[in-house]
Amino acid sequence: EALYDHLTNDHVGRGKGLELICRWGPGPCNQSYSKRDHLTSHLRIHVPLKPHSCPVCSRAFKRPQDLKKHEKLH
Repeated sequence: EALYDHLTNDHVGRGKGLELICRWGPGPCNQSYSKRDHLTSHLRIHVPLKPHSCPVCSRAFKRPQDLKKHEKLH
């Protein structure tokens, strides 16, 4: 959780206007987004954090929407 907070606070840069840019890695990822929540969701691909667990089988997911999709299978 602390790592995710660090990423969203320290590796998020601003480009021109309202363009948010992912600065992850030694060679920056450089994906750009117009909304902060889209960028923070994108950052999850760079870290092994999986905070969303299925209450039925305990399988873990990076994004809440992936958990919701999985739960429909039960």
